Amino acid sequence: MDAWGNFWEKGHSTTFGEYYTDGYTTGYIAQWWSAILKSQQQPSLQVLEVGCGNASLLPCMLDSAIKGSYTGVDAAEVILSDAVKKRANAELTISLKGGAGIEAFHSDQQFDLIASVYGLEYSPLDQSLPLLKDLLAPSGQLNLLMHHSGSVITEMSVKALGEFDFAVMEKVIAYLNQIDTEIVKNKNDLAALQYSVKAQAARESVNEFISQVMNQEPADRNPILVDFSRAVLTYFKKLKQPKNERLDYISGILVDFHSSKERFRQMVDVARSDQEIQEFKQQLAEAGFENITINALQKDGTPVAWNINAN
Repeated sequence: MDAWGNFWEKGHSTTFGEYYTDGYTTGYIAQWWSAILKSQQQPSLQVLEVGCGNASLLPCMLDSAIKGSYTGVDAAEVILSDAVKKRANAELTISLKGGAGIEAFHSDQQFDLIASVYGLEYSPLDQSLPLLKDLLAPSGQLNLLMHHSGSVITEMSVKALGEFDFAVMEKVIAYLNQIDTEIVKNKNDLAALQYSVKAQAARESVNEFISQVMNQEPADRNPILVDFSRAVLTYFKKLKQPKNERLDYISGILVDFHSSKERFRQMVDVARSDQEIQEFKQQLAEAGFENITINALQKDGTPVAWNINAN
């Protein structure tokens, strides 16, 4: 399962999906990245983003009128997001390389800035760190945000892992398939569905599920099942589409949610504790990095990432 490829193919501009639809141009990551960019004195910057997704750091660079080049590398197949496309200009050369991890990246270029936002930790560090050291220009900087085991992001990810109820979700998908079978039997005559006992029973079962999910106080709702309910309701907006498009949509719903759970699992697995981040610091030193500083980046008084700088 290509859990991250499934996510990026939908055009998201950052790991946080709908929370940052315009790339990292607002919020704590934008503040962190803007400060790094402003600290640079060169008239032209060569930037490498590791685990870039759909070029998450690029919109902020374009807003900051950075000149030079941007190279993004990701193990998943990635595309330039709309947030990038609407800002692109001739001042910044853009290169996006998906389908291979940073450990397989080769370049004769050296980079003034190598950055990663919740990305590098997914790579085999014994291979990726020495490679990044070689790719870093003599006066260049490595800047990383990595998952913190005590962050609200990790806490929410752990919580989310317990919110997937695939047994129930599979039953609801079966109801959608029953409805679609009845559409085909009635030769796409949607008005005839009201006379189909099977279609009406399936639709009532879907409505009952959605009511159970939504008829709770907002704070008590299961966020995963709320998202699933929205995906299910979207099917009913597609009833006039061709059969193959409807079936493709139905079959893709559970794929998306299995991929989502896998992404949450990975985020939890790579989050580092105080001891583990010190072990990572040692790995950086062994790869040849110097002047390594690590601190917890805070938002609203709680950690959201490990903030790492080295050269």
